[in-house]
Parts: sequence; C-alpha cells; structure tokens
Amino acid sequence: VFVAETGGQNAMIVDSSALAEQVVEDILRSAFDSAGQRCSALRILYIQEDVADRLLEMILGAMKELSLGNPILLATDVGPVIDERAQATITEHIEQMRGLGKKIHQYYLEQPGIEQKGGTFVPPTLIEIDTIEELKQEIFGPVLHIIRYKRQALDQVIEEINSSGFGLTM
Repeated sequence: VFVAETGGQNAMIVDSSALAEQVVEDILRSAFDSAGQRCSALRILYIQEDVADRLLEMILGAMKELSLGNPILLATDVGPVIDERAQATITEHIEQMRGLGKKIHQYYLEQPGIEQKGGTFVPPTLIEIDTIEELKQEIFGPVLHIIRYKRQALDQVIEEINSSGFGLTM
C-alpha cells in the first residue's frame, strides 16, 4: 500500500453572506484539528473586509477556548506537531512574520496535568498578512493566515490563489 499526499496553501474565501457562527466552527476545525498537520488543512483565510473585524473577533474568541495537550484526551483540541524539526520550522515562520510587523494571535488553554516541556507543541496561531505572495512555502502546522479583501476584488483574490503555485483542496 502506498499513500501519498501533496502540500498546499488551501484557501477559504468568506464573504458577507456567510453565516459567521457556522464559518467560525469550520475555520477552527480545518485549520487546527490534527494540529494543522493535514495536507488539506486551511492555511489562508480570505475575509471580505466588510465583515472582517466581527468575524476575526469571533475566531479569536473561539481560539481562546481551544485546549492544547495530549491528544489521547477527548478534551484536547490541538495536540503536538510531529517532531522537533517541524516545531522549529513553524516557530521560525511565526517569528519571521512577527519580525515583519505582522499581527500574530495565539490563544489556547493548556490541559491540566499535561507536561508541555518535552512535547513538540505549537499553539494555534493566526497571522494577519496582506497577500498570499508573502507565503513562500506551506507551513504544516496549526497556523492560519488571514487576508482581508474588498468585495469588488473577489476576481483578483481568485486569480491570486490560482496563480500561487500551491493548491490542493482549495
């Protein structure tokens, strides 16, 4: 048996017609389940600027409720990433974005009694960026990039996504 998966910069486009409560649940599940270590995980979220502030507030509020810990426990939402190398690559990306002045949001609850010190945990992270072109590689972990767009620029957004050189489930 041979199983192969490819990498991607999977995008979701949310416009003003979306039911915010439903979309927040879908966003968190896709971006952070399995610690974002699925090739089909949501990596880039385009939000129509008319609803961006409200939706972002809801996403961040929901992120505060995510629990980080041992995935054997049902109460855990986000477990560790696969190894120290993956943890270092993801952390390096987050710090690089921070160094570029990007807004970084990290919220989570630690599971009580879980020793985090030796684990390869990366907290669920949201990074606000301006364009998909800022991403040079797939970040295979619990990191979601947010881009705001103007309603009239939807065709341009789709073109940017299609020409990024990345794709999978889209």
